[in-house]
Amino acid sequence: MTANSAPDYRQYICLVCGYIYDEANGDPDGGLPPGTRYEDIPDDWVCPDCGVSKSDFVPLEDATQTPPPIAASQRSRILPADPSQVVILGGGMAGWAAAESIRRADPDRAIVLITADAGHHYPKPRLSSAAGEGLAPDEIIMRKGPEQAAKHGVEMLAHTRALSIDRDRRRIITARGGVPYDRLVIAMGAEQRRLPPPGDGDSPIHTVNSLDDYRAVRSKVDGRTASILIIGGGLIGSEFANDLTVAGHRVTLVERAEHLLPALLPAAAAGSLEARFTDKGIHVHTGCSVQSFTTQSNGDLTATLNTGETWQGELVISALGLQPNTHLASQAGLETRHGLVVDDQLRTSDGCIFALGDCVEHRGVIRPYVRALRRQASVIGTTLAGNTAVYDGTPDTIIIKTTLCPVAVYPPSSHGKWVAAQEGRWNHYSGDRLNGFALMGGAVADAKRVEKELV
Repeated sequence: MTANSAPDYRQYICLVCGYIYDEANGDPDGGLPPGTRYEDIPDDWVCPDCGVSKSDFVPLEDATQTPPPIAASQRSRILPADPSQVVILGGGMAGWAAAESIRRADPDRAIVLITADAGHHYPKPRLSSAAGEGLAPDEIIMRKGPEQAAKHGVEMLAHTRALSIDRDRRRIITARGGVPYDRLVIAMGAEQRRLPPPGDGDSPIHTVNSLDDYRAVRSKVDGRTASILIIGGGLIGSEFANDLTVAGHRVTLVERAEHLLPALLPAAAAGSLEARFTDKGIHVHTGCSVQSFTTQSNGDLTATLNTGETWQGELVISALGLQPNTHLASQAGLETRHGLVVDDQLRTSDGCIFALGDCVEHRGVIRPYVRALRRQASVIGTTLAGNTAVYDGTPDTIIIKTTLCPVAVYPPSSHGKWVAAQEGRWNHYSGDRLNGFALMGGAVADAKRVEKELV
């Protein structure tokens, strides 16, 4: 029986921020391997989200059966209680884009933003380019959370974990109490799919989906030349492979599909990217997967591929794609499929609740891209101000930040075939209609012009 399936492991919730400590998973980054019981946690351990001690945790079942007591450090804080306020769940790019759009459309509306982290405003795409640019993690922050909140007239509840959505009473239930809403905007993003910890679990497989995740990765490799394994050769994995190579590290990239960026590029275009990566020292393995891990006595990891080849190094990053965060929405009875289903005004199946960003599914499609979320935010702001706006889900050209071999792709909206057009360019046709393209290298500069050729 695995640790995650053991029936007697318990969960404990932080009364300050709502972080849940699961004995089965532990807190490897905080020195607690999976299986560490609550009573065995050292007294100097602190909550990974907000820094309070273990004394501010209670069993999760106690917190969900009755309203939990508020920790001493939070008792004096009065939660915003305006019944006409707009509440935004999520302090990432989507959450702040929604706040900015709502404020621009309605200067007087009360807005509350609830986020489980510090709420700092930073461009998330920079997480996969900062190392190569020589930037420290904190240097990509554009504005600290409180400054961002003040700029847009938003009341921010940082380090506050939302536990549930009470649609009947229009309240967000947090470990610090309930927050009423007139309209709710869900901007909870998506999580990287995770692999189980290798070996004994002391050396975790990292994912990079936030600034805190990125700090953890950089702390492992900065100041030395590290050997890094990236599992997943999609957009995120390819960008990180590029960035960490430019920063001077030795990178191995493993992709289960037959070529890199399988969801976006034709095989021939992906071959050009792979050749450029290989020329720059990236070890690319396509059509294979990691079969097993072992942990060495010095803490390094050894990975064995299903081809029999092995890798050994200091850091493993999983980039297996995004899974929309729909758990709260699903628990509240909102319609979810692959993502949280929204209409052309970004309304969910509850007319008082809107959603945007990586967590939403619109017309059967999830578009986890910056341009899409900005257009979605604009529609929400306009709609909440009482005006008419429509999000039609039109695709955008995606610029992939692989500086070793620049890539731009306009994903086709229907089935068809890829055709090589000229050096560095592939066209996608459905019948005789051009409805997508891929550009490589110097051809990327023509992206705007090529967009105009589309029907």
